[in-house]
Amino acid sequence: MDYNVKTRILLDTNFNAGEFNDLMYESTKPHIIEDIKSVIEEDPTLPQYIDGDLTFRFLSNYKVLLKYQFSCNDENEAEAESFAKSCVEYIRTELEEKGYRIERISCTAEEMDMEWLDRLEDMAFPKRKQQSL
Repeated sequence: MDYNVKTRILLDTNFNAGEFNDLMYESTKPHIIEDIKSVIEEDPTLPQYIDGDLTFRFLSNYKVLLKYQFSCNDENEAEAESFAKSCVEYIRTELEEKGYRIERISCTAEEMDMEWLDRLEDMAFPKRKQQSL
């Protein structure tokens, strides 16, 4: 079965608010996005399963919520969610080396809508109507 796994990763940026001010944090946001993207893009597995764009939402307390769709083929929803989560775990060390700590990973799988494929198959391979004699 094909699954879309809504993946959300909560990251702590470890921004030192005592040493720097909020204006500096605002100016570092593009750098934070590029840092996280580069870790994902350099991974040999994760990018091939991401469907669409990465969405970054900056939260209070200098945290970032990263969201994306993970598309895979698996036996069931639980296995698809587990696979999506394990791919995130593979980049944990690289993120931490850049100063980003994963606080939470949330993966919710839904069966992919394959209705379009059924319609395409019906157009390409029309069912022959049996003629009655």
